[in-house]
Amino acid sequence: MPVKDRILETALRMFRMYGIKSVTMFDISRESGVSKKTVYEHFRDKEELVQEGIRTMLNGHGQHLEDFRQQSANAIEELLKEVKYMEEMGNTINPVMLYEMQKYHPDLWLEVETFKKDHLIRAITANLERGIQEGCYRNDFKLNIMARMRLLQLETVFQPALFPATEFNMPDVIREITAHFLLGIATAEGRKLVAEYLQIKED
Repeated sequence: MPVKDRILETALRMFRMYGIKSVTMFDISRESGVSKKTVYEHFRDKEELVQEGIRTMLNGHGQHLEDFRQQSANAIEELLKEVKYMEEMGNTINPVMLYEMQKYHPDLWLEVETFKKDHLIRAITANLERGIQEGCYRNDFKLNIMARMRLLQLETVFQPALFPATEFNMPDVIREITAHFLLGIATAEGRKLVAEYLQIKED
């Protein structure tokens, strides 16, 4: 792996784990196994490193969404792959990082919000359209409303005030919300698939 990529990957992992403010350029250099001078040869300052790290993360999210779409047998499987990915990401992101991005990096946070409104809404809408075409989802709901409702559900999971980590297990929350969402929009045939994938016993 090129040195710059290794530094970037290490920085992003540390930001997700500890937050942004508490991680120094020295911490990143030590964890990357390179000198502090080498870090500055590739990144002008910490702000540039934060920007490139978050943009790399967003690009990675976008690529995963496309991969799930192409590699899934149906819309329900695609959505559940996205959920599993969310669980994995959620377990590696300290809410402090999200808070610090909003407070200290507003321009970068705007890019995150734009990603959600553009890429995520588009991916959710495409999944709903696919499910309708496949006969997995009902065709009697308004796509634009349902897509935004799903995005709100996903955002809710990452709000500690609503689901504090001391009381809730994130994978459980995601699973319950997702099952509720899918069973609400699924056709009779779709419900069978949901029950199969999520191992739900229906009467």
